[in-house]
Amino acid sequence: MNPDSDSIFSNLDKAAAEARAQGDKWIVIDRIYEHLDALESQDYQDVLARILALIETYPELDYGGPGPFGSLIERQPVGAYAAQLLASLKRQPSTQVVAFLDRMMRMDEAEREAQGGPTVAAFVDALDAVLRHPAANDDCREFARMCLTP
Repeated sequence: MNPDSDSIFSNLDKAAAEARAQGDKWIVIDRIYEHLDALESQDYQDVLARILALIETYPELDYGGPGPFGSLIERQPVGAYAAQLLASLKRQPSTQVVAFLDRMMRMDEAEREAQGGPTVAAFVDALDAVLRHPAANDDCREFARMCLTP
C-alpha cells in the first residue's frame, strides 16, 4: 500500500462517515475533489480497488453522477475497470456502481466490447443478481430495475 494512498483513503473514509451521519453527499464529494490530483498520480488498479472498497462500505451514499470517482475511473479503457465493477456488485451492490456500469453500457457496443467491456448479457446478469442480493438496498434494486427497462 502507498502511504499517500493510505492517508487519502483514511480521510475519505472519515468524510463518507460524516456524509452518512449528516445526510449530506457534498461532504464526501468535495473531499474527493480535494484529493483527485493525488489519486490520479497513484497506481490506477490500487486506487480503483480502494474506491470500490469505500463505496462498498458506504453503498447508500451518492458520490455524484459520474462525480469525481466516475470521472477518474472513466479515463481508462473500460477493460481496465469493468471486471472490478462487476465483482464489486457481487460483494456489495450499490447504486453508484450500477450507475458506473450503466454509463459504460451506453457506449457503442462494438467499441465497448473492443475495449474489453461486458456484453449486454453480462450486464443483465449482473443486474439480475443485484435484484436478488440480500445486501442490496431498495434504492439500488429500484435503479437496477430501471436500468433493465429498455
